[in-house]
Amino acid sequence: MKTKKNTFRFIGLALVVLILFSCVYIFTFHEERSESNSTVEDDSKEIKISAGIDTAILNNQQELEKNIFEDSAGSTFDQPYIQLDPFGNAPLTALIIFDTEEPSKVQFTVKGSTSDVDISDTTDQFTTHHELAVLGLYPDAENTVEIVAISESGNEKRKTVMIQTEPLPDYIPSVIIEKLDKEQMEIVDNGLTFAVTSTKYTIGFDINGDIRWYSSRYNSHVFKPLENGHLLYLSKDQNSGSAYNRLLEMDFIGKIYNAYYLSDNAEVNEKGNSEKTIVHHDAIELPSGNLLLTVNDGNGTYIEDTIIEIDRETGTIIKVIDLKNLLPSSFYEEYDSTERDDGLIDWFHNNSFIYDTRDNSLIISGRNQDTIFKIDYSTEEIKWILSDSEGWPEEYETYLVKGVGDNFKYTGGQHAPIIIPEEEADQNADTIDILVFDNNIAITRGDEELSETFSAGSQYRINEKTKTAELIWTYGKERGKDLFSLIIGSNRYMFQTGNRLINFGYTNDGTESHIIEVDNNQPANVVFEAIISDFPEGSWIYRAERMSLYPDAWEFALSTK
Repeated sequence: MKTKKNTFRFIGLALVVLILFSCVYIFTFHEERSESNSTVEDDSKEIKISAGIDTAILNNQQELEKNIFEDSAGSTFDQPYIQLDPFGNAPLTALIIFDTEEPSKVQFTVKGSTSDVDISDTTDQFTTHHELAVLGLYPDAENTVEIVAISESGNEKRKTVMIQTEPLPDYIPSVIIEKLDKEQMEIVDNGLTFAVTSTKYTIGFDINGDIRWYSSRYNSHVFKPLENGHLLYLSKDQNSGSAYNRLLEMDFIGKIYNAYYLSDNAEVNEKGNSEKTIVHHDAIELPSGNLLLTVNDGNGTYIEDTIIEIDRETGTIIKVIDLKNLLPSSFYEEYDSTERDDGLIDWFHNNSFIYDTRDNSLIISGRNQDTIFKIDYSTEEIKWILSDSEGWPEEYETYLVKGVGDNFKYTGGQHAPIIIPEEEADQNADTIDILVFDNNIAITRGDEELSETFSAGSQYRINEKTKTAELIWTYGKERGKDLFSLIIGSNRYMFQTGNRLINFGYTNDGTESHIIEVDNNQPANVVFEAIISDFPEGSWIYRAERMSLYPDAWEFALSTK
């Protein structure tokens, strides 16, 4: 009996060991398989995308800085080191390096065609070593740069240097200023208006319409300021490449601080030509510093309905949001509002999102559902839905926001919602004010009679407690079909004046983009208008931004000394 018990114990122990070993093996095999197949699993969601840090780009950046530091050694105020486009990414910039005998601050100015478009900066510290990021040069010109070194005792040394630049490349659009009211428009110190392209060259131009910045790296859609003063910039390995597959953290002089690769297997055609993209519309910085991206899942059926969060330091995908898990299955299973030549189903067309720090939530825009909705970022539970009620199942009715007021309309095919800070709105904790570009095209739901008669930049005030919304302000209807934008567009809040910078990105059958700044009155007054044209097919202006070349949070320095 004792022997039999021992035998059973031995067999039982062996089975336990075997089960444990099998579990470990299966887990290990699964992990290796996930890694080798470049997939990420999130509950029932599997996406076939890999992401990470592009060390080759970073190593090249480090080598460039090392060479610059070595080549500039011994440079003086009288004989400074001057390098046009030091990192090969920003042709209308230069780096000037020199040492002074006395600790000094340095002021430097790129002289403009008129004094009101001078671009200048001052270094923050008294020091003997100086690295000047000279921005805002004119193309195809001998630029005058004035430098003043001021010592702690007040002694000044002055020098003027001349910097010759190359002509603008092919595919750069033309800019015509139609309206300019310097007294009423938003003037940003060292600021330019940036026309963010759908593909090829994003440009920055001054109030005279002169182009003062562009990157020689092609850009698509993502051109976002970060908290540290850098830019989030979607680009390619090479301009000749077919896919926008490199997300860069870069500054205006073209220094690259971080580079993320995204696998090509999830790329799709977005612009109606041979070019493809992975991060198809938007990317933002989260409060944690991590990055949130609109992507395709790579599974080959549905597109533009997936959001990923990547770790800022490692590039690892750490969160996946599948919009099919949040919205009615009939929306994607029965979708027929638009068709693509490749047969992929673009049922949602997630073209933007914005993070709301007040309640850890995400506001998401879906062009092809004519819908903006808000979710809890942690739980992914829906908070509200701003959309015409047509076609929504009964279980979603509790989330639908009801429009109030005689002038209210729901958005159609909209783009680029942003949140107006509470102190700039009604200061009511129950409400949220958003600016959005309403393309006004009823794709899946909405007012068919009103559809395509105009586009508008609009402000909605949503009471999140009562789930009601008002149309507080709008501009565009008065311009009618002349400014109707079938696709793309943006609407930005100007913090000094309360003005709005609106991009009607696809006008005159896609041959022009209009960037218009209007005041906060109703009806609004136009204080600035630029027409962008002569761009290649597909290079419409996706968004418009007004930014300083020298953000407060940024001061240039070489990393290697």
